[in-house]
Amino acid sequence: MTKAIKYLSYKEFLVLTVPFMISTATQPLLGAVNTAIMGHLSDAAYIAAVALGVILFNSMYWLFGFLRVATTGFSAQALGKGDREAVSLALYRPALLAAGISIFCILIYTVLFPTYATFMKAEGRVLFFLKQYCDVLIWGAPFVLGNYVILGWLMGQMLVRLTLWMQISMNVLNMILSFVFVFYGGWGVAGVAWGTLLAQMYGFVVGLFILACVRERLTRSAVIIRRVFHGKALLQIMKVNGDLMIRTMCLLTINNLFANTGSAMGTTILAANAVLLEIIFIMAYFFDGIANGVSVFSGRAKGEGHLGLWKDTIRIGLGCAGVMVMMWELLLVSGGYVLIEAMTNVVAVKMVAMDYRWVLQVYPICAAVGLVLYGMYTGCGETAWVRNMMLIAVIVFFMGDWQLTKYWGNTGLWITYVGTYFLESVLLVIFLRYIHILPQRDGEYDRSG
Repeated sequence: MTKAIKYLSYKEFLVLTVPFMISTATQPLLGAVNTAIMGHLSDAAYIAAVALGVILFNSMYWLFGFLRVATTGFSAQALGKGDREAVSLALYRPALLAAGISIFCILIYTVLFPTYATFMKAEGRVLFFLKQYCDVLIWGAPFVLGNYVILGWLMGQMLVRLTLWMQISMNVLNMILSFVFVFYGGWGVAGVAWGTLLAQMYGFVVGLFILACVRERLTRSAVIIRRVFHGKALLQIMKVNGDLMIRTMCLLTINNLFANTGSAMGTTILAANAVLLEIIFIMAYFFDGIANGVSVFSGRAKGEGHLGLWKDTIRIGLGCAGVMVMMWELLLVSGGYVLIEAMTNVVAVKMVAMDYRWVLQVYPICAAVGLVLYGMYTGCGETAWVRNMMLIAVIVFFMGDWQLTKYWGNTGLWITYVGTYFLESVLLVIFLRYIHILPQRDGEYDRSG
C-alpha cells in the first residue's frame, strides 16, 4: 500500500489531475472524429443514423456512469485505510454489479431498440443504418461497463499513468479502426460500429492486463469471494450507485427539456444551441478532470480519517478550478468566435450562436464550483447530498423553462440553463457543513509520504 500523504500541494494534485483532464478530453474528440467520418460520405442518412445511435448508447452508458464514479470513491477510501481486503472488494463488488447490468441491457435490447426508433420517428434509410449501428454496439455493454469499473478502481488507487494509457489508446484505436473500416473497407455505418466495438474490447483486455500487473494489491481468497456477496455491503454500494443514477436521470431530464424547448423555437435556434452546448461540454470535461482528482484525494482523506487532507483537497481543487475558469474566459474573450466558426459554417446558425456567445463566458463561472465539489461528495461516498441537489435543480429548471422562455424566448432558456448550474454550485457549498471526516489519528496528518 502507498504511504500516507505528507501534505497536499498543488504539484501533487496536478500530477494526478492533469492526466485525468487529458484522458477525458479525448472523449469529445472521439465523437467529433466519428461524426466527421460520416459527414464525408455521400448520404446524410449516415450522419443522422450515427447521431441517433450515439444518443441512445450515450444515454444508456451515462445512466450507468456511477459504476466508475462510485468505484473511484470506494477504491480511494480503501487505499486510505490501508486495507488490502477493502481494496479488493472495491473492485469485485462493482464488477459483479456491472456484469448483471450488462446482461440486463442485452436482454432488453429487442424491446429497447424498436421503442427508441419509434420515439425518434426515424425515416426508412436512417432506420436501416441505425439498426446496423446498434445491432453491433449492443454487444459492447459488458466491455464498456467493465471498463468503467476498472478505470474507477485504478483512479482510486492513484495509478494515473495506467488510466491515461488505457483511455487514450482505446479512443485512438477507435478513431483509426473507424477510418479504415469506412474508407478502405467500405463498411459504412457498420464500419464505425465495429471500430467502436473492437476498441471497447481492446480497452477491457488492456484493463485486465493492468489488473494482472498490480495483482499484489488484490486478494483472491475464498473469504474475500464470500464477502463480495455480503448483503449489507452490497446494499450500501447499491445505495450510493442509486443516488448517482438519480442524479444522472435528473441531468438527462434537464438536457431533454432544454432540447425540446429549443426545438420548438425552430431549426436554426436548435442548431445554434447545439453548437454552444458542444463547446460547453468540452469545458465541462476539463472541470471533470479536476473533479476526478478531488474525488480521489477526498476518498483517501475519508479512508485515512484526515480532516486536514480533506480541507486541503477542497482548497486546492477550487483553486485549480478558479485558474481553469480564468483560462477559459481569456480564450473565449479573445477567440470565442473561432470556436463557433469551427463548429459550423452555416451562416444563419453561426449568427444566432454568436448572439448567445455570452453563455460560454457565463457558464464556467456558474458551474465550476459545483462540478468540482461533485467530485468531493462522490469521493467521500456522501452521494445523498448530490441526489438532493439535483432533484432541487430539476424542479427549478422546469419552472424557469416554463416561465422565462414564455417571456424571453431562447434568452430565457439559456438563463435557466446557466442559472441551474449556479444553483447546483450554491447548494453543494451549503451542504458542505453536513460532511464529516472523523480523524482516526490525533494531530496533523502524517508528513512521511
